[in-house]
Amino acid sequence: MNALTHRLQEFVRIPSVNPAHSSNPEITGERAYAKRVAASLELRGFELEWIPILGEDRPALIGRVGDPKAPSLLFELHTDTVGVDHMTRDPFDGAVEEGRLYGRGSCDMKGSAAAMFEALSPERVRSFCERGYQLIVVAAPDEECGCRGAMDLAERGIGADAAIILEPTQNIPVVAHKGAKWLEIELKGRSGHGSEPDRGVSTNRALCRLLPFLHETHAALQEEFSHPLLGQSTLNYGRIEGGATFNIIPDHSLLQLDRRVIPNEDPLLFEQQVKAEVEALQEEGLILEGSVTRCHQTDAFATEEDSPLVQCLLAAIEAETGERPPCMGTSWVSDASPLSQTCEQILVFGPGDIAQAHTEDEYIELASLEQGAAILGRFLDRFSL
Repeated sequence: MNALTHRLQEFVRIPSVNPAHSSNPEITGERAYAKRVAASLELRGFELEWIPILGEDRPALIGRVGDPKAPSLLFELHTDTVGVDHMTRDPFDGAVEEGRLYGRGSCDMKGSAAAMFEALSPERVRSFCERGYQLIVVAAPDEECGCRGAMDLAERGIGADAAIILEPTQNIPVVAHKGAKWLEIELKGRSGHGSEPDRGVSTNRALCRLLPFLHETHAALQEEFSHPLLGQSTLNYGRIEGGATFNIIPDHSLLQLDRRVIPNEDPLLFEQQVKAEVEALQEEGLILEGSVTRCHQTDAFATEEDSPLVQCLLAAIEAETGERPPCMGTSWVSDASPLSQTCEQILVFGPGDIAQAHTEDEYIELASLEQGAAILGRFLDRFSL
């Protein structure tokens, strides 16, 4: 077993399940894994800073090496994984079989972290700094439940001139992804007997008008905005509820929406139009009260493919594989969303396939792991801004 595979085994064998995904204190929290990351950074000469963002068991870690005034490159990894219920294998064994390493986090995204450390040899770190650059490694908690760790760090101004967010992308640069916006719409009316519907205020009747409005508003924005890699924004009606039974006028209806927004569409447009329609429903007496609450938002991001960061990584991929792949865009969200606010150039990259993330038998192909480490090494050798 080579050093890279062994390193990933060590990472997988340290449970770091997001507490939102398990109540078992023996496997939850990111601190133990973050401490292992810290030890690897110290061996490479990084100065460390701990930030207890979500408490002592869920800190963020920032490692820096090189002149703090020099142009900077940042690598970011998230330290949490999803839960392990219903997994068909020991989630923390790190078993290697037929060219695959199994375990929770092996693909998402401890494999990418292991590949980064393979590329960041002490000699390469020293050479990178001698060429006049600063290197920053950020380990953030809670990516799996809304990117709260990275959001906090971005609010603190943590960023760099260029950044690679480590996630499983099959070793292909992801230069854009959609943002996620969750809206909850609550309608309140007046109940009564179902035989006399005009004596009450039925929120489900109002909902019959609201639903077509939502569809038409979303469709109009799709018609107006599109992105070459991401296509159009999408809308999912995640939850609809209202009423009690056949013969009672419903006095409360709830609707939860998940809208994935492309970078060149203002994420507030849809929300503003929905709020205006709910206000109109109240003014017309179709509801007594109504509210539109933004429960969660992560912004979209996009980096130009001709940027120095993207072109440098593409050149490294071509040098390693003999091919220059097209860049990708995705619908899933990563810590690139908040950190795009503090990093001038940013992309998402790493070994492994997102299709294996969160699965009952999560694994990473060792060939992809080794290729990712080699590409990152070549990238660091030729990095320039």
